[in-house]
Amino acid sequence: MSRPKVLLERTSTIGFIGLGAMGNHMLNNLICRSPFKRFAVFDINDATVNGVIARHKSENPSAQILKCASPADVATKASYIMSMVPTSKHVQEVYTGRNSVLTALQNLDAESRSHTLCLDQSTIEQSVSKAVALEMRKVGANMMDAPVSGGVVGAEKGTLAIMVGGDEQSFERALPVLSSMARKVTHCGDLGTGLAAKISNNLLLGITMLGLSEATLLGTTLGVKPQVLADIINNSTGECWSSKVNHPDPEVKVGDALPPAHRNYAGGFVTKLAHKDLGLAVSAAKDAKVPLELGKRCEEVYRALANSQEWGGRDFSGVLQALKDTTALKASL
Repeated sequence: MSRPKVLLERTSTIGFIGLGAMGNHMLNNLICRSPFKRFAVFDINDATVNGVIARHKSENPSAQILKCASPADVATKASYIMSMVPTSKHVQEVYTGRNSVLTALQNLDAESRSHTLCLDQSTIEQSVSKAVALEMRKVGANMMDAPVSGGVVGAEKGTLAIMVGGDEQSFERALPVLSSMARKVTHCGDLGTGLAAKISNNLLLGITMLGLSEATLLGTTLGVKPQVLADIINNSTGECWSSKVNHPDPEVKVGDALPPAHRNYAGGFVTKLAHKDLGLAVSAAKDAKVPLELGKRCEEVYRALANSQEWGGRDFSGVLQALKDTTALKASL
């Protein structure tokens, strides 16, 4: 017996929740690159959803994009449910709150629930992610944590690194979808290990950006020209992603890239979010009794920036300018 049309449509539909700076680009790559042609989307900003629909009506007329009224509406229409939202609170609202994914699943038949795979790509507390995933499993669906690295540029170009936690069978099912947005997709292990990998990576990212900024400030203060110092670092043992791709000094040119430092630190990896990830790492290390001496100090530095009106909404590479401002202030006293 053939399956009802509604079930067939749902199993061939991707749902996407959260169309912010990252999610908007990620959805765009799904629409352009994945084998799927039917999408159910939701964001609290109606104008953003309308913009996506208008864009692809022109650029990808074969794609069917359904505007949804809530996460529950998305889950009713799609068996793949992807989310990219800022914090644990938002993830809980999307999956287990009012008009949530769980609300919809509880009203679907067992077969529809069993076909449901949730992929949360937000960076949140591992404990919250696991708890939400277990709620999905209780009703017969499955869920994986699949946070991303690569920033807004990686999201736009479809070159993200995606780290996935969950069972092997679900990973194999998710791989063709996730690959549409990524340069590399890695199965890290069971639930929560994708997030463990992500916060460990971003801990190192914060430390290297702060270290590069301190080294740049020291070298230039001692008389080395910024471009000369940057070229030396990028051909020596100090080379890192921050020095090659997202250099914090606006006087430094790195290849053909135009990092946020050249745009008055606009866009990129917002300082508030960088600090959020550092906070997650410090908290996880405390629970696991892992020493984090550099990480704790880095979190403190970025905490001050994240809470400032001037730097909280700008790229985290702005830490160099903040250090310069502090140095200039102390010198004047």
